[in-house]
Amino acid sequence: MKRGLVSWDKIELPPEELAARLAAVHSVAHNKGIDALVLYSDVWRSNDARYLSNYMPYWNRAFIVVPRDEKPILLCALSPRVYPWIKTVTVHETIIASPSPPATLFKLCAERGWRRVGIVDLEGLPADLHAELTAGKVELVDIPRSEIRSAPSAIEVRMHARAAQMAREVLEKELSTEGAQTDHELTGRLERLLRRAGAEDVVILVSDGQGPPLPASGAAIGPHTSVVVAIEYNGHWAKVTRNVAGVTSNTLGGVTELREILSGPYSWENVDDPAALAVISLQREIHTRNQRLYYGDTCLQSQEGLRVL
Repeated sequence: MKRGLVSWDKIELPPEELAARLAAVHSVAHNKGIDALVLYSDVWRSNDARYLSNYMPYWNRAFIVVPRDEKPILLCALSPRVYPWIKTVTVHETIIASPSPPATLFKLCAERGWRRVGIVDLEGLPADLHAELTAGKVELVDIPRSEIRSAPSAIEVRMHARAAQMAREVLEKELSTEGAQTDHELTGRLERLLRRAGAEDVVILVSDGQGPPLPASGAAIGPHTSVVVAIEYNGHWAKVTRNVAGVTSNTLGGVTELREILSGPYSWENVDDPAALAVISLQREIHTRNQRLYYGDTCLQSQEGLRVL
């Protein structure tokens, strides 16, 4: 299973945190004058739903429907036999079997008299769902994801920090040993250790010093090797990059920096506002003696500057 065991650690993610996020969604519904707000979830795009209710499927399409001033309702096609389990790891108390989430949503609108419904990132939905929703008689309002997920809370920052620490410790330990001789071996060792440590998703890229980091190709590990590790932990991403030479910067110049957002509604985009509160990935390409070395980490960005998490 890609995701491993899904559970809810209420010390790590307190119910009060999810209650605050739900209150923010209710506020958006009031401000927009909509009867309910809908978030879409599937295995590729599960973080919106997880952010609001801690629901994350192994493999399934679903809608989370948030009526104004009410608890969220889950519409999903999973078998009812897993509903008791879902209720133990999410805030959902009402789950409706929905082979077709749009059809079930329209039925719910008819039963409750909803005429105006907000869809988070309507234009970003899969084409078939978009076509089915827009063909209905309910007025749809496109809600930008940025209105649902604002600046990261202290809880989110801690999640990103734990992911970064996990990636950092595993990567630095493996690069300091001589166990792996090729990037294939190193990638396999890293992924095994990170998965066992609790990472849900792992992306590993390697550079031999001649070009940018790419998927492993069987190249030998050498003094100019750099490794990028991006991992997801409980829906929160971190990105850490290290090189065998241990180079972090170039005092003579020749350094290119890239900042990527990790805590925003759309991860991995460039950072528009360098002073906005956000968790980011800061990556450096360091040029030295006709070689490229890479170094980077996960940081908290604020008006005070950057702090490595």
